[in-house]
Amino acid sequence: MNNLTIFVLIAVVMAVIHIVAAVSRPRPGVIVSGILWCAYLVYEYLIATEVLCDAKCNIRVDLLFFMPILALVTYCAWRSYSGQPAPWKLVGGVLGAIGLVIFALIAESYGYSAVSNVVIVGCIVAYVVYLIRSRRKAKSDPIAPA
Repeated sequence: MNNLTIFVLIAVVMAVIHIVAAVSRPRPGVIVSGILWCAYLVYEYLIATEVLCDAKCNIRVDLLFFMPILALVTYCAWRSYSGQPAPWKLVGGVLGAIGLVIFALIAESYGYSAVSNVVIVGCIVAYVVYLIRSRRKAKSDPIAPA
């Protein structure tokens, strides 16, 4: 057991929390956050088992990229789960889409092209559904007098 296993344990705990929250109250922010934590869990496991990085590679500059994104998405998920208005709803959606596209590219690089294609098509479908729903809301809102 090396010193990188603590990151795997933290990722397991956060992924389980998000999965339970997504099952109990399915909200898009919670689901996307759970998916990103699960993707991060897989990444950390591959780092800890020295598949992506050998034993001499202990510089964790990658955390400077991952932790702010995961923290922001977790905050948006918490707001969504608690029913509070999410001022950063768009930020959470964009970060979630970026995370899913990165996951698809990584899956493609390891030869899982079917998984990659499903994730990419899922992102496109989710975007189209979002555009349709936002357009319907814009048409149903009355125009305020000037």
